[in-house]
Amino acid sequence: MSKQNKTILFIAAALIAVGLIFMARGNKTLGNNGQKIIGQVRPIDAADHVLGDLKAPVQMIVFSDFECPFCAQFADTMKKVEENFKDKVAIAFRHYPLPSHPLALPAAVASECAAEQGKFWEMHDKLFADNSAGKMSVEQFKKDAADLSLDAVKFNQCLDSNKYLDKVNQEKAEGNQAGVTGTPTSFINGNIYPGAYPFEDFSDSGGKIEAGMKTIISGLIK
Repeated sequence: MSKQNKTILFIAAALIAVGLIFMARGNKTLGNNGQKIIGQVRPIDAADHVLGDLKAPVQMIVFSDFECPFCAQFADTMKKVEENFKDKVAIAFRHYPLPSHPLALPAAVASECAAEQGKFWEMHDKLFADNSAGKMSVEQFKKDAADLSLDAVKFNQCLDSNKYLDKVNQEKAEGNQAGVTGTPTSFINGNIYPGAYPFEDFSDSGGKIEAGMKTIISGLIK
């Protein structure tokens, strides 16, 4: 191959590579605070599990995995957000079980089976407590249901039949479409915040002070 042909092929390959990068970035824009907005996330509605006022000025959607240790940490941040901002923030939980966590999917189904009996958030707390204690199992989920005084027969049938598998997978698919790649990932008024942000401000690995959820949300409340 001549030197000229090699040059042409090199330029063509470079142009293709640049094109692919722009295609990958094509659905990304920047919000007012510089956070990336990736795709569209479904707004919070009555079908979601929500803490706070559904019509609150700050809308926070959390994609999470019950077996993820960082999600267990972030559950504490969510509680502090709820306690400190009350009706100013609506927090919706959506499922994003990772394939590397074999118990995340049955745990998500277990939470939906508990929701059938009006105790999603109570089971949410139980599952993350199991996570932190290192004792997650399907039998443990059934024990949690008994501890919450749920109808055991109804709950066990729901869990064993994977009744809400389609719902869990649908929420994960929505997360994928919106740009979620890991857990936890939060969307706050349309802006994406990947990672287990603490409630208070924190220092990054280089010593730079980064905004925690308290500062981020406070800046959105007028």
